[in-house]
Amino acid sequence: MAEASEHNSTSGTYLELTQAGIFGTMLFVTAGLWSFISPIGLISKGEISPIELTLIGTIVASHGWVMCFVLGAAFDVLPFIHRFVPFEEASLKSVQNLNLGGTIVISVGLFSSNLEFFYQTFLIGMSAFAFQYVHLWNPIRKLLSNRNLGLSDPVGIAGILPGITIVIGSMICLIAGLDSDNLDTLYLTMWMTIDLIWIPICWALSLSYFNRRRKWNIVPVNQIRIRSLIIGSTVLIHLSFEIAYFFTFVGESIPYLLRGGVILVLGMMLNPQRIIQNSTQEKHYSALIVVSCTLIPVIGAISVLLWSIDSTSPRMFVYIGNGFLMILPIGAGIATGYISTLHEDHLHRREENRSNGWPTSIIVLIATISISGPFLREKLIFETLSIQIRTAIIALPFLLALFRMSTWWREEVIPKKGSWQRIPMFWDEIHQPLDPYEFESE
Repeated sequence: MAEASEHNSTSGTYLELTQAGIFGTMLFVTAGLWSFISPIGLISKGEISPIELTLIGTIVASHGWVMCFVLGAAFDVLPFIHRFVPFEEASLKSVQNLNLGGTIVISVGLFSSNLEFFYQTFLIGMSAFAFQYVHLWNPIRKLLSNRNLGLSDPVGIAGILPGITIVIGSMICLIAGLDSDNLDTLYLTMWMTIDLIWIPICWALSLSYFNRRRKWNIVPVNQIRIRSLIIGSTVLIHLSFEIAYFFTFVGESIPYLLRGGVILVLGMMLNPQRIIQNSTQEKHYSALIVVSCTLIPVIGAISVLLWSIDSTSPRMFVYIGNGFLMILPIGAGIATGYISTLHEDHLHRREENRSNGWPTSIIVLIATISISGPFLREKLIFETLSIQIRTAIIALPFLLALFRMSTWWREEVIPKKGSWQRIPMFWDEIHQPLDPYEFESE
């Protein structure tokens, strides 16, 4: 059995993963803008369609830099919740290197402006993302077999659902990489990623923040299991129709409806009215998580409404815009909001000295509105706009988000203002003894 001292460095690993995620974001935004607005970019040269690049970008973000933030938070807080340290430092480093390496390789392919070379680098990058999940298999197996959740746990079964489904990420990444020039495959893998990975992650992180961290009890403990089953059932129904649609067993109508429906169900299960009610009554909370969570049912409802208006010639929001927004900015907003709160917990910063983060939340709102616009048509609006307007629509939300993320990194992460502690405040109160690293790993 490994001694606990061997695992001390896993507390705080979120800092390295967060910095890797921020660097990956910079590459992602720069390479994406290059492809759209550079005269020799893949979009400007007409070698790849905006739809295909949108699908690829969503897949890369969801398995790449956004996943970095989620894994950083998970590696840091799970030992405090389960009183068990399943992670080896070497595995964490490998996950970080594979994640960032995959983003770098794919970005190089975009900068090359050579379509065949880009497809090759995309396969290499997606393979790196696939292997990052392989490194998670053993820690997840240990965690599931040694989990410590009582009947009164405020997150309950929702906290382990991402661990069960995330292992499928390897298969999804390889399918996308091997058949990247097939739009139908990209649609299928994007929605598999959203259904099997990001819906469970958003459900778990939201409950962890609101129920456990803030004690808002947005979902009563006795309802978590049934609500998780409702979400899971909706996901399975949607995936069944997506796979049937991929193999042309069914038409597009029902799968398109379910794409918005699965997002709407997640949003409603989060009890958005309780989130809004508590945020108006309390002074201290993460506005980024609040805004991101309340946008989920809005996006789902708009998608279903647009489908009901015209299901025969649906607007792009119905079948791709909603999925893109579910990752960027919703998933990214929840993940970064969670990791920033966790960082302040490690700094032992008093609640009254914390900022709610409304400037960042306003950026999320601007991004949601700005990104939604081009998808509210039957054909992508970019095809009829000048390069200057196209640049403004695409660049504004991403540049604002990148600026805010970079300033947070410079002001908070690099100098580590305050007295950084290995054991974050609040998390040391969940179980006794206070330090999970006093336990052996096996």
